[in-house]
Amino acid sequence: MKTKVLMLIILSGLLFFQSLGSIALWDPDEPRQAVMAREMADRHDYIHPYLNGKPYLEKPPFYSWMIIVASKVTGSLNEFASRVPSALAATALVFATFLVGTVLLDSWAGFLAAVILATNYQFLSNARESVMDMTFASFMGLTIVFAYLALRRDKRWYFVLAFFPSALAILTKGPAGLVLPAGIIFIYMMVNKQTKRYFLPLVLGCLLSGAIASIWFLLAGDAYIKEFILRQNVTRYTNAFDHLESFTYYFHKLFLNFLPWSIFLPFATYHAAKRKYWLPFIWFAFIFLFFEFSTSKRAIYLLSCYPACALLTGFYIRDKWSSLADRAVTGSLLRIFALILTLLPIAAVVALFTVSNQTVAAFRDGPRALYVYVAIMVMAGGSFFFMLFRKSERNALISLIVYLTTAGVFYGAYYMPLMDRTFKSPRLLTDPLKGRLATADVYTYGFSSAGIIYYAGKPIQTFMDIKKIKDDKSDILLIIEDGPSRHLQKDLDARFTPVGKARYEKEYYTFYVRKNGR
Repeated sequence: MKTKVLMLIILSGLLFFQSLGSIALWDPDEPRQAVMAREMADRHDYIHPYLNGKPYLEKPPFYSWMIIVASKVTGSLNEFASRVPSALAATALVFATFLVGTVLLDSWAGFLAAVILATNYQFLSNARESVMDMTFASFMGLTIVFAYLALRRDKRWYFVLAFFPSALAILTKGPAGLVLPAGIIFIYMMVNKQTKRYFLPLVLGCLLSGAIASIWFLLAGDAYIKEFILRQNVTRYTNAFDHLESFTYYFHKLFLNFLPWSIFLPFATYHAAKRKYWLPFIWFAFIFLFFEFSTSKRAIYLLSCYPACALLTGFYIRDKWSSLADRAVTGSLLRIFALILTLLPIAAVVALFTVSNQTVAAFRDGPRALYVYVAIMVMAGGSFFFMLFRKSERNALISLIVYLTTAGVFYGAYYMPLMDRTFKSPRLLTDPLKGRLATADVYTYGFSSAGIIYYAGKPIQTFMDIKKIKDDKSDILLIIEDGPSRHLQKDLDARFTPVGKARYEKEYYTFYVRKNGR
């Protein structure tokens, strides 16, 4: 048990924390959280969130509070402080998954589930991003795990207190932070015939959670209640005004984002129902269906069901891995999978010297450490393939885990920094303007960027009509995406002078000042 805990600590450190503050905050979500935290701290108003100098009514402030606390501990409100709440939340979910898996089956099942959670694509990616969804998922997951443990040990008052994290989930993103865990636990109680004994504690737990969360809503005022509760939650769920997607959207998104473990997930879900692993089954099914029937869909909404997906998959692999490797059909499929994993990094290296585009060129001209990662993944993939042939199923699984851990480290320590300095960093726009940002009033035309706001260190106005820029001052800086219309270009030529150009993401931008500006 101690060895597994130590391995999960090392795994979480490598995947979630390594180089966490080494790259810029990427648009659109990451810098928005940092800007809100900075404006909250600057105003000394910890009740009302602001963004770009204006009240922000769409989300509660708990994630901003977490960033502020992290900045006090680290000494600066920077990239690391903005991301560390997500990394800590991801680590908490990994260990909560390990705990509940160990209690439900054994420590090997819990360890497998925790590793699966840490190494799937979306969870790993969101753990390293300054987004509130990871902390939202973590608070909900902790509520479910604590309530389950209280039910298992028949501790009714502990069960009530288990709903405290759901109050923090509400304050992070909304009422779903209570609705989802309460619904999951209620169905689990019904299946286990504990409803009569625990219905009142469930009601008290929900009241406790709602009462704690309501303190902020009462202090924040009616505007936040109307916009956040009614429009951003009720209306968005029942009659979406954005993120409209088809009924099948979540099926393919879950498969792609839970890779590579999603290959096992359909079989794992059936296996859980057959073996009556009800907690992860209900956890997964309830959250998936809840968001499936929402008219607004985003892949990140499913993050709160990923611990359940990991438990389902971990239990399936724990129970079936040996037989899967031994059977003719499934064993052959696993060996093909191992061969694909082995050849993927080799194919990537070949592509570096045969494909011509900017992204490939960035990798080709990047640090030579790329080939170290490639070598380790090829060896781990080859070991996975070889161990399957040797009928050494446990070692084959360990080789797969080493492969995915190396891929995760590569993602955080190599891929993201390379993309940051070549394409994704808002600093690509703000660094060339260091001498002007301090004194100029900054405007953007036709687009907004929280990243520019964060790295400019001041509010920035966005205009769709250049004639609405009423200031006659000379210290005006205007940022425009290249390719303006002929009419706009005429207005620009009459009133502004270009002073520079930069590439950000896939576009080029030109900087303008007043004709009499300096």
